[in-house]
Amino acid sequence: MSSNLVIEDAKLTRYLLIYQRKDDKSKYLAQYGYTLDNWQVLKLDIIKAVQGQEIDEITQTDWGQRFKVKSQWTGVNGKLIKVITIWQQSEGEDTIKLITLYPDKSEEN
Repeated sequence: MSSNLVIEDAKLTRYLLIYQRKDDKSKYLAQYGYTLDNWQVLKLDIIKAVQGQEIDEITQTDWGQRFKVKSQWTGVNGKLIKVITIWQQSEGEDTIKLITLYPDKSEEN
C-alpha cells in the first residue's frame, strides 16, 4: 500500500470510536485499548500497519478506486488486532483516504 495514506481525524473521533447503533466499530476497537482518549495512537497504528501491505482487492467506483487491505498489529493493551480497512483514491487525487475499518473475521478459530 502507498505512503500517501490519509486518515481524517473526524473519521476516528466522530465515527469509528463513537458508538453507532448500526455497524458499531467502537466496541471492537475498545477491546484493544483504543478510545477517544488515544485516537491519535489508533491513527498512527493503522497507517503503520497498512503501509507496505499488499492490496487484497481493488474496486472502481464512481468516485475513484477503492482498496481493501487486511492488516494486523499489537493494540495498546498488548492484544493482536486484525482488521480490514477500505481506502479510496478519488479521481485526480494523490492521497488515499481511509473510508472504514472493520474486524477481520476470516481467520477466526
